[in-house]
Amino acid sequence: MGRRSGRYPAALVLILLALIGAGPPDEPCEHVVIVSIDGFRPDFYLGDYDAPALKAIAAAGARATGVESVYPSSTYPAHASIVTGVRPARHGIAANTTWTESGSTRNWYWHAKDLKARTLWQAAREKGLKVAITYWPTSVGADVNWILGEIWDPDRKETVKRLAGSASPGLLTELALGVGVPTEKIADDRSATDAFVCRMAAYVFKRYKPNLQFVHLLNVDEAQHKHGPDAPEVKSAVQLQDGNIARIRRAIEESGVADRTALLIVGDHGFTSISQNTAPNGLLKDAGLLTAEDGKITSWRAIIRSSGGSAAVYVKEAGDLARVREVLVGDGKLPYRLLERKELDALGYNSEAAFSIEPADGWAVTERIEAGLPTVKGNHGQLPTRPGLLTGFVAEGAGIQAGARIERMKLVDIAPAVALLLGLEMPGVEGTVPAGLLR
Repeated sequence: MGRRSGRYPAALVLILLALIGAGPPDEPCEHVVIVSIDGFRPDFYLGDYDAPALKAIAAAGARATGVESVYPSSTYPAHASIVTGVRPARHGIAANTTWTESGSTRNWYWHAKDLKARTLWQAAREKGLKVAITYWPTSVGADVNWILGEIWDPDRKETVKRLAGSASPGLLTELALGVGVPTEKIADDRSATDAFVCRMAAYVFKRYKPNLQFVHLLNVDEAQHKHGPDAPEVKSAVQLQDGNIARIRRAIEESGVADRTALLIVGDHGFTSISQNTAPNGLLKDAGLLTAEDGKITSWRAIIRSSGGSAAVYVKEAGDLARVREVLVGDGKLPYRLLERKELDALGYNSEAAFSIEPADGWAVTERIEAGLPTVKGNHGQLPTRPGLLTGFVAEGAGIQAGARIERMKLVDIAPAVALLLGLEMPGVEGTVPAGLLR
C-alpha cells in the first residue's frame, strides 16, 4: 500500500509538467539573468536593425515571433506580470503611476510593497538563492541580496539621493569605485542611465554571481515615445541597447558560471503611432459628473484614468453607471469604444474600474479636461493584441533549447519558465511554460 501511494505524487508531477508544456531542463541551470528592454519589439531581432547581440541570441538560442503583453500594455503593469506570472487584477499594479482623488500623480509604483502577488525574487529567497535587482520596476524595498531599485525624482532634483536610498547599504559607493556613476546625467538622460545600469549588472554578476538577476533598460522606449516607432532615432537607440546586451553577455561568459547560466531578454510592450488625443474627462465635466478648476479636478462621481493609450473609468456610485456609459458613448462617433466589465475580467484587468476606454488607431486617451495635441509620437497601453503592441523574447544558455522557435507566447509565461529553470515554487501563476522553450 505504501509503495503504491508513493508512486502517485510522481505521476501527478509528470501530468502537471505535461500540462504546462515542459519538464525540468536536462542540464543544470543555477543562474538566470532577466534583462528587460522597455519597448522591445520582435522586429529588433527579426527585422532590419543593427543588433548583432540580439540577433545572435535569436539565431542560436530561443526566440518568439511575438509576446502578448497584459492590459494595459504599460511598463509597470507588464513588469509586475513578468515577475509574478499573473495579470494586473491579481498583482495590483494597474497603471504606471499612483492614484489620488484628483487623478494620477507623478509618483510611480516604485515600491515592492505595492505588489499583491508572489514574486520570483521572493520564491528564490525562500529557497536560499542569491538575488540581485539592478533597476527594476516596483522593486524598491524588496528583500534581496543586492538591489538598486528603480526610482527617480519627477522634478529631476533628487534622483541620485532617491537612488541611494533604494540601494543596498554600501552598494552605490562600491559601484562608484567599480564602474562610476553618471550623477550629472542620470536624472534626465535615459541612455546614460542604461549604460550605468548595464555596467552595474555586469559588475554584480561577475563579482557576486547571483542565482537570479533582474535588469531594466529604458532608452528604446524613450526614443519611440519621442520620435515614433519607426524613426531613425529608434534604430540608433536599439544599436546602443544591443551594445548593453553584449556587455552583459560578456560578463556572463567571463564569470566562470556561463555553462550554468540562462540569459533571457524580455520586453513589456510594443509601440503604435499616435497623432491625436481624446479627453473623456471633458465629457464627464460637461455632464456634471466631474468638477474642475483651472484644469485640475476638484471632485468627481465618475473619472477616467489614462494608461497612455487606454484609460480606466471609475464610477463611485453604481446608480451612475448607466449615465456614465451614455455620456461616454455619446452618438457612437467618438474615437474610442468602451470595454465592459465582463471583457475586462477576461483580460485580467483592474477590478476597480467600471469600464475601460480603448481608442481608435492613431488616438490616445488623456486625463486632461481639454484634449490638446499629444506630447509624444509613439504610445502603448492599449489592448496587447493591437497591431504593433506585441513585445519580444529571446533566450540562451543553460536549460534553454537551442533553436527553439515559439510563434506566440504571453508575458505571464516568463515567470513559470524561470521557476522551472531554478526549481522555484510559484503556485497560482496564470502563465504556462512555452512548449519547446526548455531542454
